[in-house]
Amino acid sequence: MFRSKEKRHNAANAAILQTARLFAELWGEAEQAENGDVHFAGLPHTLHGLTATQTWQRQPLGGTMSVNLCLTREVNHTEHSVLRFRAGRFRHKGDGEMARLLVERLHADAVLMDALPRLDLAGLAIALSGGKASITLTPYGGGLAFLALPPVRYAVAFPHDQIGLTVRVLERLERIVGKQSETMASNKVH
Repeated sequence: MFRSKEKRHNAANAAILQTARLFAELWGEAEQAENGDVHFAGLPHTLHGLTATQTWQRQPLGGTMSVNLCLTREVNHTEHSVLRFRAGRFRHKGDGEMARLLVERLHADAVLMDALPRLDLAGLAIALSGGKASITLTPYGGGLAFLALPPVRYAVAFPHDQIGLTVRVLERLERIVGKQSETMASNKVH
């Protein structure tokens, strides 16, 4: 079915656009760029710049394309750290002060910590670098799976019951990261 890389990428672009359109009621019309990334026309100001991107994972006889919901915002700190959510907890690498305090703030947020286990996640990471925080949420579903032999591909449906929860989690994460950034900035002033 896939005789060329181009056909596989076209199918992946169609899958990510189809998934992004599920959020249109909340985030506005989904518009796809030439590179396959999807931008939303009606985002609330807190989620300005949210983009749906693709991650490819190759395997010997096929692979998958996952959808990432990526949000980058400015923060008042320049450390380099990565926080990951695994096994019900946030963990970070490095000894950065903002990362340590952010992990504490994330764990202290009962609404977030109640919602995350109910979300079907393939991954969740918050990267702090150069005065920016990048939140990348990768849900199960919404992507594309393909096999070379026999040549098959199929879009992996995004569960409709996860849409509202995904939106709430992203908004909550953005708010917590923003508050931690403001706290760090006000502590430096005093």
